[in-house]
Amino acid sequence: MSIDFGQLVLGPCLDTFGAPYPWQSQSLAEPVTITGIFDDGYEGLDPMGAMPGLTPTDITTSLPRLGVRLSDFPVPPVQGDTFIINGMTYSIREVQPDSHGGARLDLNLVSSSS
Repeated sequence: MSIDFGQLVLGPCLDTFGAPYPWQSQSLAEPVTITGIFDDGYEGLDPMGAMPGLTPTDITTSLPRLGVRLSDFPVPPVQGDTFIINGMTYSIREVQPDSHGGARLDLNLVSSSS
């Protein structure tokens, strides 16, 4: 028996916590509104990498990302597509499918309205 995670899990999560964002695909003429869960949390980053015997030297960076349901897209999202989120333009840096119908879109800030 197959479980439809897109309908049973992702759909209710997006309905509850998601917001609509304009997505501009490089292969479509007009933007499409996609519901996603935006997160611009902070993450520690060690620019030196893990080195045995050394204490990590973490810096703090933001990691904007958008959680989406892939079936909501008329064509698959790809690197370079853009979203307008809270008045700022983000470009997709990487698409990370979760194998259950959803994906995490790692984003780069392109421009700010301020």
